[in-house]
This record gives sequence, structure tokens and C-alpha cells, in this order.
Amino acid sequence: MRARDLVSPKGTTRLVVTLPGEQSRFADALKRHSGAAFTTLTDTHDAFTHIARRAVDRLVIMVPFIDKAGAAWAVELFESTAATERFLILRDTSQLMGCGQHGFHLRTLTTGIFDYSFSEEGDETTLGETFHAKIVLADGVSAYVGSANLLRRSRHANLECGMLVDGPGALAVSVLVDSVLAVARPAQPLGTYPRSDLPNVG
Repeated sequence: MRARDLVSPKGTTRLVVTLPGEQSRFADALKRHSGAAFTTLTDTHDAFTHIARRAVDRLVIMVPFIDKAGAAWAVELFESTAATERFLILRDTSQLMGCGQHGFHLRTLTTGIFDYSFSEEGDETTLGETFHAKIVLADGVSAYVGSANLLRRSRHANLECGMLVDGPGALAVSVLVDSVLAVARPAQPLGTYPRSDLPNVG
């Protein structure tokens, strides 16, 4: 059974957030809001894990930025999925070289790492082509679209916000991601990195 056969005709949408913390000004304001008691907020980490576990054929994480904590987060997600294809799309794949052992582990878990960023060499008048979208996609059945990068602050500190879409609405996200993968450049295979570049500390 392929993933698309698991799509429910009735889709659901949930608001996904990372909150700045119990002591934040935002948390205080949210508690005072008259509608807070009737509002369901899904934690970003829980939403990403939900998507990873729903993936059957392909799990795609598409974020422009990643740090050491974010690489560890991505490792958790790729380890929790049964998907046969596990793709990571970044704005600059060299960021992984600064992610320590988690970055190395991440390269061994994925089946493809891609760089979606193009610039016109020698032409400072153009802005180049890249992305700022943040997407986590399980086949065409479940998707997160929002603001959270794979960064320490995005998981623990910043106010991040997005939508978790389960059902037919995720197919549109899948079309977008397919188009990105059609133009993004594959990163170097693991074996082509110089041995001195492979981190040995966490």
C-alpha cells in the first residue's frame, strides 16, 4: 500500500507553535487572553515527530538553516521514520560541517541531501534564487508549513508558528517540494568528503 492510499478524504489542520517559555511576556499575554482556554496549540516537536512517523515512502525536511542542535533534531526525525526515502534540503549544505557528530550522523541517515541556492557569479545586481520556506513533508499525506528552522532557538526559545496539514491539502505541498527537488543540487556523497573534514566531537 502506497502512502497516497492512506489519505483521508477529510483533511485536518492544526496550529503548530514553539512558545518562548513559561516566563515570557508572550506566555503571560496568552494566559490572559479570553480565548486561550478554547485554543489547541500543537508543539512543533510533536508535529514534526507525527509527520516523520506517518511517512511511508518519503520524508522530506526542507529548511534554509541548521545548527548542531538542529542536526540532532533531524537525526531524531529520520531515526523515527520508516520511509525509504529520507531527504534534507538546505540553503547551503556546507552548514552541516559545523554541526559536529550530529551532522556526520545525519549524512549517514539520509538518502539524499540537497542544496537549493543559486547565485549569478559576478552579477551583484541580482538577488539569486533560494528559499526561506520551512517544510516537513510525509509523502502527500501530512505536512508542516511554517517558520521553524532546524535551530536550537527554533526548538526551545523563539515563538515559531506554522500549520500542520493532514489529508488532501498536503498534496499541494508535495507538488511544491517535488519541483524544488527537480532543480536543487545534490550534496557531495559522504565518501567524497576529506577524512579531515569529518567531525569527531559532538
